[in-house]
Amino acid sequence: MLPGGDLASGGVSLASLRQKWGSPLHVVLAEQLRRNVREFLAINEGGRIRGEVFYSYKSNPIPGVLRVLHDLGIGAEVISEYELWLALKLGVPADRIVFNGPAKSLASVRNAVARDILLLNINHREEIDVVVSVARELNRRPSIGVRVATSGGWTGQFGLPAGTGEAFAALKEVHESGILELAAIHCHVGGMVRSRQHVQSYVGEVLALADRVKTELGVELAILDFGGSLATPTVTNITDFDRKVAMAFQAPLPVPQPDASLGIPEYVRCVVEQVENHYAAQKRPCPRIFFEPGRAMTGNTQVLVASVLSLKAGEPKPGWAILDAGINLAESARSEFHQIFPASRMHEPRSCQYRLAGPICSPGDVISWSASLPELAAGDALAIMDAGAYFVPFATSFSFPQPPVVMLDGAVVKLLRRAESFEDIIALDEFDCRPPD
Repeated sequence: MLPGGDLASGGVSLASLRQKWGSPLHVVLAEQLRRNVREFLAINEGGRIRGEVFYSYKSNPIPGVLRVLHDLGIGAEVISEYELWLALKLGVPADRIVFNGPAKSLASVRNAVARDILLLNINHREEIDVVVSVARELNRRPSIGVRVATSGGWTGQFGLPAGTGEAFAALKEVHESGILELAAIHCHVGGMVRSRQHVQSYVGEVLALADRVKTELGVELAILDFGGSLATPTVTNITDFDRKVAMAFQAPLPVPQPDASLGIPEYVRCVVEQVENHYAAQKRPCPRIFFEPGRAMTGNTQVLVASVLSLKAGEPKPGWAILDAGINLAESARSEFHQIFPASRMHEPRSCQYRLAGPICSPGDVISWSASLPELAAGDALAIMDAGAYFVPFATSFSFPQPPVVMLDGAVVKLLRRAESFEDIIALDEFDCRPPD
């Protein structure tokens, strides 16, 4: 915080950035991004690679952010034809790309196989025939993993249950295809992982399945891919009960306790040591260990700076603050608790509970039913914290163009994405659709 009360990074007031770049504004914090990378890679000791990291493109697909990550040694985890194209356009080597997702187009599978990407993870058994057909057409032997769903993790359209035999049947089918290389088990539990016990539980299920693959198929898997899902410690899901209480009584939402969540180094070490100890006990070679962080890598590296447009009296007092950013830019804030700071008045006591609404004409455009802030005035800057995961990809141009994205690196500010213009919004539209005379 600067002496005048402004929230700052590297000595630069975040509120002051509005003077050049406007409001609202996404601000990427470069040093925090580099710090997260260092923490994910810190366990790589003595020149030995003990955990390989592939960033989840869907979490924050800003090319300038991705470039920083790749320059620091992070690979790409992609889920679509577009994301695969983007990774290749950014110069990511094919052997640093992992392709996941439940809806891979035929063109994307063909591209992935033709380029010999590092790993193609099959989501369900029906995908196997598609990949087999492409592999035969191109005369390639792609490295294949199978996504499994562990106890308490995401199921539905994602992966095959690890404990029912379905996952093993798919692994066996890949192995017996005659053309696919069975290389990996992939597990992405989903949600927000916070505890060592949670991690040890799903890692244990993956190890048990890998043991069965070795025993019954004679295959020593080359890779165990543990996906992402590590929580940002200062972000948590809002329960239905807490939301209803906040809406009815303007009660503050429970604030997450960062010390109660696993940090990046503890999480990585927990996984790596459990896997290494398991294989060492059986005197088997340890597989490569993959991580695919999204939220944990970039969640706390970005701030959405917004401005108070006006105030609207209401009960309970002081009522509403209408912002220039709402769920069109911060959709995640509807279901997640994100800290909201008075970016231009950090030194003042937060003695008021405001309802914060956005600018779009919808009753659902509320990003906080109970925000603890100083008494606000039009023009004040607010900082919506931990906006580096899913804020940008979930954003829309609902009645308002999307804002610019800048990177703050020390005292240097660099534009990563210019503001969307009115012309950009209609650039793909055809105006003259009248029938010919």
